[in-house]
Amino acid sequence: MLVNIIGSGIVGLSVAFELALSGHRVKIITRNYEEGASWVAGGMLAPFSEGLGGDMLSLSIDSLKLYDDFVYKVKDISNHTIFYRRDGILRVLVDDEVARFQNLAQDYSSMGFSYEMLSVEALRKDYPLLSEEFDKAILFKDEGNVDAQQLMDALIFALHRLGVQIILDEVIEVKKEGKRIKCVKGFKDTYNGDFFVFTPGAWGNAHLDIPVYPIKGQILKIRGLDIDRVHYSRIAYVIPKESYVLIGATSEDVSFDHRRTVAGVRALSNNAVRLIPSIDRCEFVEVNVGFRPATPDEMPIFDRGDNYVVSAGHFRNGILLAPVSSKIVLDIVERGLESEYFRIFSSERFPNGNHTDKAKKEY
Repeated sequence: MLVNIIGSGIVGLSVAFELALSGHRVKIITRNYEEGASWVAGGMLAPFSEGLGGDMLSLSIDSLKLYDDFVYKVKDISNHTIFYRRDGILRVLVDDEVARFQNLAQDYSSMGFSYEMLSVEALRKDYPLLSEEFDKAILFKDEGNVDAQQLMDALIFALHRLGVQIILDEVIEVKKEGKRIKCVKGFKDTYNGDFFVFTPGAWGNAHLDIPVYPIKGQILKIRGLDIDRVHYSRIAYVIPKESYVLIGATSEDVSFDHRRTVAGVRALSNNAVRLIPSIDRCEFVEVNVGFRPATPDEMPIFDRGDNYVVSAGHFRNGILLAPVSSKIVLDIVERGLESEYFRIFSSERFPNGNHTDKAKKEY
């Protein structure tokens, strides 16, 4: 089967990877495969630290369970190094969060996931860099941390080895009849195929009637901080990688404003120093910008037609949700098996009035 994938963020590349591994011919059509938020994402696998619940928690857990195998396959095919740890995330709490997260932690534990509520003494002993302003934290032991840039690089190399074509072209029209895609037109060519997968990231509203719009995020890279576990808090998150540390991230409703701003750097720096004071003495490396694909309820959209699937609007959790998003598409293409998530996360949950004017006018 020839499958055309429109979009090249983490979800698009992961879908292409799984389809190609299963023997399908795959083409990716993208205007710039390094444009999306995935290349600058923090890479936290943190459904519990995020405090997720309900269907979003179920989707995230399903994906977290797939992650070890997913990373192993990408590393094996690409022969590239991927920084990946599943040694837990320290969720630092402020006073008004304590009761809620204590209850959430018990709920997560009842599902079979491990946590440790740290005493002040344990926190000071095991996490000496943490500011004394914070004396309550939970270690969610099943969470993880992946280097998103290394993962994206490895996926690109794996796709080349699997014979996937990555075509640089900007889609200008999606020709559709009822629930069937006839073709996708770009500036350079017209693309026909047996099946189409739309993974458009923050550009989701450009040719699809779905309420997806960009939320800008600025993220800092520093060096010289000796921590080995993610410190996640409401004010900042500090994410160690192999040779640097990320500090994230702003959340700005400013459309596709690519500027790296003083205000963004100041807010991130001040909050990070408040969390870990020694960051003040670290080497500043750079600030990067990405655009999260947001929806009105901050949850993804899974739609399908006779010969296409839409997988969009992953917002803050694209890196985490890549494996399960790939499985959802693979099950449709391989077995005609429709996941319950097509019903739960259908775009039909938004009334026509919520296909916001804001989302439409961004493009």
